[in-house]
Amino acid sequence: YNDHVAQHSSTTCRREVVHHQVKRYSSEKRKNKRMRSFLNFGLYNLVGPDFETTKLLRVLDVRRLEVPSKIIGDQIHLRYLGIGSYSLRGIAAIISKLRFLQTLEAAYKYFIEETIDLRKLTSLRHVIGKFVGELLIGDAANLQTLRSICSDSWNKLKPELLINLRDLEIYDNYKSKEGRVSVSWASLTKLRNLRVLRLMANNGIYLSLKSEEAVRSMDVISSSLVSVTLDAITFQEDPMPFLQKMPRLEDLIFKNCDYWGGKMNVSEQGFGRLRKLQLV
Repeated sequence: YNDHVAQHSSTTCRREVVHHQVKRYSSEKRKNKRMRSFLNFGLYNLVGPDFETTKLLRVLDVRRLEVPSKIIGDQIHLRYLGIGSYSLRGIAAIISKLRFLQTLEAAYKYFIEETIDLRKLTSLRHVIGKFVGELLIGDAANLQTLRSICSDSWNKLKPELLINLRDLEIYDNYKSKEGRVSVSWASLTKLRNLRVLRLMANNGIYLSLKSEEAVRSMDVISSSLVSVTLDAITFQEDPMPFLQKMPRLEDLIFKNCDYWGGKMNVSEQGFGRLRKLQLV
């Protein structure tokens, strides 16, 4: 919509896009029972549709709107939900009603510290948001994108069940009760289709990568990985012997990492496809 066509009726329209500067988004347009998709872009605080009359929505992007949690919980046919981090906190208790949801995208600007339970959402394919609180995931065979999950929540998952996960970000902003948090190399090697991996920390918190003897003895590690970004990671041992065993790795980025050893060593056969090595 824009102001030139805002006077036209939309009672039969299935997909609506509204910019925040539209001044004549009338009450008639807000009651559209046939609506399947709604997108608002621009600044905040647009007066949106009357969601109580839109029970057939498949796509809902309200990251710039304040929508009551009960109304979102009633949209049981949703496949895509774009929502602000603050609004997601409000629907944490009822999000399990969205049984057919495939994509949950929370605004990346703020951290989500509350517990978010997605165990009943078995159709999920993409989960995006800074989930620094507990994130509960159940049968996640369809999950392809997980950005981002804190290490405490990640360590409670069974990575061997994430058979289609392709894009993973583990992010930590707070120290765990045990102090320094860690991620196991073994848990990452179980992700058979993972292509992009980011391990990130913030506010002086460091993630520690630990390896097991079983991983050290492997000839090939994470054969599907193409890109690895390590941000504020503490290495107690040289990571190169592990990373160079990734046969398809093309991009390797170190940011603000800490290595307690001396030199890093790479064999002549290591990194057969590496195109980009960045140390910041």
